Amino acid sequence: MDTIILVIFTIILIFIGYFSYSIVNKSIEKDSKQKQFINETLEKYGKLRDEGQFTKYEYKGQSYYLMILKVKDGVKFKFNSKTIWEKRFGSKTQFTDQTVFSKLPGKKLVIIYPSTGPYMYQYDENEIRFTKPSEKVWDMTIIGAHELDEVLKEGLK
Repeated sequence: MDTIILVIFTIILIFIGYFSYSIVNKSIEKDSKQKQFINETLEKYGKLRDEGQFTKYEYKGQSYYLMILKVKDGVKFKFNSKTIWEKRFGSKTQFTDQTVFSKLPGKKLVIIYPSTGPYMYQYDENEIRFTKPSEKVWDMTIIGAHELDEVLKEGLK
């Protein structure tokens, strides 16, 4: 009797392990495809170049430092300042210090995926606004990956 229970328990553990592996693998594959789509879209209109810690994007004679940022659907994303960015999901809040990126000289391009937004930023101490690809936020252009092709086709402002 103990052997049968052990065999059933082992089969259940194997099934759970395989199911978990399958879910994680699909998630990684989906993320990889999204990044590939972003890179292919960027390459369609310009040129990507690795420069150490950051990637540069050459587009219509302009050079941009590039950040591709993953923000899950359902997460509220806000640029509190040029250096502090916030992800809020439910009652949890996560702050990210982007000082290194924000201090890079020149223009910056931030592409957010898979979230379709809206993305907010602290305009001044009393006002919060929504980002638009046609408007710069500090020295950054913020674009949702879902609108990247259209924005690059029309041209960055």
